[in-house]
Amino acid sequence: MAEPLELIRIAASETRRQILRLLQRGFDHPEDLAKKLKIRRTSVDKQLAELFSWGLVDRAAVFPPNGRPRIVYQVTQRGRDLLDLLERVVKEYTAGFRTDFQRELESLESKLAAGEIAEEMYFKRRKELEARYTLAL
Repeated sequence: MAEPLELIRIAASETRRQILRLLQRGFDHPEDLAKKLKIRRTSVDKQLAELFSWGLVDRAAVFPPNGRPRIVYQVTQRGRDLLDLLERVVKEYTAGFRTDFQRELESLESKLAAGEIAEEMYFKRRKELEARYTLAL
């Protein structure tokens, strides 16, 4: 069962996700990716090697008319599928968070309306709720 956990580790990196998103637009060279992401080339190379080993990116040689061949990368279908899955999970998770926030806020407002809590306590707890659910708001 280590493989799914390893995939979560791979997908948890914002840099790797940014690389995949950039490569969804088409082929790109590691040096160009490093400039776009404003990180060092060695870091991009390391991330690309990991993404390649998981089959999330592919590489090819481009032969310009003058000069040496350049190795470029592109996202694979597996990489696209992973990005799509991550986006869906984030949307569902965020929607669930919003639902939880609304439910707790309605409960808090009901308590205020019923006189079970004072206004001061209502505002204090509302602020706590807003802080807890800040990612979803």
